[in-house]
Amino acid sequence: MTKRKWIITGATLGILVLFGLILLTTFNFQNEHENISEDLTDNEPEEIIFQNSSDMSEADIRILVEEKRIALKQFFENAKYYNISEISSDYTKEDDEQYIVVDENFLNEFRALVTEDVYGRYWDELTEITPDKDVLLNSRVHRGPKDLFDSIASESAISLYNVNEEILILESATNDRIVARENIKLCPEDTEICSRNDFYRLILEKEEDIWKIAEFQEKVE
Repeated sequence: MTKRKWIITGATLGILVLFGLILLTTFNFQNEHENISEDLTDNEPEEIIFQNSSDMSEADIRILVEEKRIALKQFFENAKYYNISEISSDYTKEDDEQYIVVDENFLNEFRALVTEDVYGRYWDELTEITPDKDVLLNSRVHRGPKDLFDSIASESAISLYNVNEEILILESATNDRIVARENIKLCPEDTEICSRNDFYRLILEKEEDIWKIAEFQEKVE
């Protein structure tokens, strides 16, 4: 074999070996990539197992929590607020954009549904005002920031807006405390993709032997 043929043969073998290495590397990369994808699909969210150490059945606990949650939701759906300029001449129409006014009927009903800790968060934001003499009201009134209850209506376990599906998930229960979470979803009928899928902590505690809501606004990630 001539020197030229040796060179051509050697070059051809070198190209074949290089091509084989490229194929082997590509195969290994694809195999590793597929293994990684399979591992990721196996990491499903951990299922919540309800831990019940109370004297109630799971069915009774679910009914209790839903009744309390719906009662609080209906309270805010039907809540009556006042414009501060209509209550006191000390305030103008511009002040209506800064303050919200509630009466003691509102506060008493709210207090009956939630624990003292929850009630205190809002009570601390309120200031009593004196109505004009010609304003007919049967109870005392208080002003607070205009957005005082906005987050309740939009971001809580009793969300009033941007929700068309609500799912209660029980976590644990004793005779004095129930821990759950509410799945707030907005899923349009014409698509399988939900534009909202949030979870909010929902806790009930006993105060003076009465079940009340102790938490309903904490978002669970």
